[in-house]
Amino acid sequence: MSKLLLIILLVLPFSGSSAMAQKQADSTIESLQRIPSKYITGIDKKASQYASRLLSKTEKTLTKLSRWENKIKSLLEKTSPETSARLFANNQPTFTSLLQQLKSGEAMALQYEASYSKYRDNVTTSLKYLQQQKELLDSGIFNKVKATSEKMKEVATEEDKAEAMKLFIKERKRQLIEQAFNQIGSSKYLTKINKEAYYYTETLKNYKEIFSDSKKAEETGKNILNKIPAFQKFMQQNSQLATMFRLPGNGVASVASLAGLQTRASIQSIIQDRIASGGPNAQQQISQNLQAAQAEMTKLKDKLMNATRVGGSEGGELPDFKPNTQRSKLFSQRIEYGFNLQFDKTNNLLPAATNFGLSVGYKINDKSVIGIGASYKLGMGAIDRIRFSHQGIGLRSFMD
Repeated sequence: MSKLLLIILLVLPFSGSSAMAQKQADSTIESLQRIPSKYITGIDKKASQYASRLLSKTEKTLTKLSRWENKIKSLLEKTSPETSARLFANNQPTFTSLLQQLKSGEAMALQYEASYSKYRDNVTTSLKYLQQQKELLDSGIFNKVKATSEKMKEVATEEDKAEAMKLFIKERKRQLIEQAFNQIGSSKYLTKINKEAYYYTETLKNYKEIFSDSKKAEETGKNILNKIPAFQKFMQQNSQLATMFRLPGNGVASVASLAGLQTRASIQSIIQDRIASGGPNAQQQISQNLQAAQAEMTKLKDKLMNATRVGGSEGGELPDFKPNTQRSKLFSQRIEYGFNLQFDKTNNLLPAATNFGLSVGYKINDKSVIGIGASYKLGMGAIDRIRFSHQGIGLRSFMD
């Protein structure tokens, strides 16, 4: 009897853990099967639109900048050929050369990695996890997951290119303004380049915000995945953020990444030892050297600011530029809808007529709207004889 009891006591923990593991596996399968197809489809559609918008905006911007850059080149060839040769040397990347590379599909020499995006990281890591669950997912959903993962890679590539292009446009604009301003003055082409560079940056921000806005189906899918313990562990170990900072939970990797680093206390101890070995006046001498270094840094900063000051502006920017924030938005974001309801003179308790109005406006800038409207007048009759009748239709245009 005692042996039987001992066997039961030894087997129970294993059977309990096995049952718990099976329960978790069943829960994972059930959760994955409840992921809506709209979750994957929505991300796929957004990724396609986002990548397409980035590419299209970059091409349109480079086309404009290239045209104005060539106008500046023509002006400089007449007024200062040496400046033109310096700005448009054969090995000098220009808006025109990058536009040609973009249209021909060549890989651009510009290399830059876009800043971290929490939304993109979460989506990409979620798709990686789902790809590993091929046996648990419906074949149709798995194929969508695989295709959407490729779209997210395309998004990452286009974001990197757009970020590199943004920095190049900023640098090229600074070169043109600083070197051409003294030769051709405040040319309208320099002004246009300055404005277009600003609107390109703001448009990219807007596109990114639209892409990062989660829809209802996405929130449902994320909520389902977040309830799976295995998914949470996968996110902690495989997300871009975890790779960058070696977040806790990565085991040996997080410990190894700290190996060999000096502590703050050890560094302070080394500094104190060096000062003590320098004699009684070492502390005073170090303070004087630091003050002298700070003074030199201030002089260099002032010299740099003076070098980049152009026509009363700083940092290669032209003065008197008031941006129109609406230019960086999509057409649908600049549309305003209005509804109006009015009652004519009443007869006792019932209005004699009712006016319905609808309007659609387009925001030219933050303070001005232009649009059209339509109205319909419905007759109501009198209190003792209610009778609906057509009284008229109106159309109008407006500017506010």
